[in-house]
Amino acid sequence: MRPERLRLIGWLGAVAWGGLIFWLSSTPDAGGVLGFLPTGSDKVLHGVAFLVLAGLLTVATGRPVVATALAVAYGVSDEVHQLFVPGRTADVADLVADALGAAAGAMLVGYLLRREENPTLE
Repeated sequence: MRPERLRLIGWLGAVAWGGLIFWLSSTPDAGGVLGFLPTGSDKVLHGVAFLVLAGLLTVATGRPVVATALAVAYGVSDEVHQLFVPGRTADVADLVADALGAAAGAMLVGYLLRREENPTLE
């Protein structure tokens, strides 16, 4: 696939995924949907959500550090946004989970992209 097409797919995916995160953050009682999960497991979900976002942003930008920074900035804005949603609160632990997931996703996708460009990395 041509690099410019891959980047476009990355941007479209990142915008769509960010929209999903925003929608879920706008839901007043999102915890009620996931109430069957053990306490603290929402941190895993935060990590996975931002792993995917940073992975898509890495495809879009080609730069894992930039992708991580963009994803973490979005995580900060997400926590601020939740201050204004009834029944939701901002949580530093959620932001930490977002940042760890973002770093993992960006590193993983960055590695896979480098490996595809240079097959001798295997």
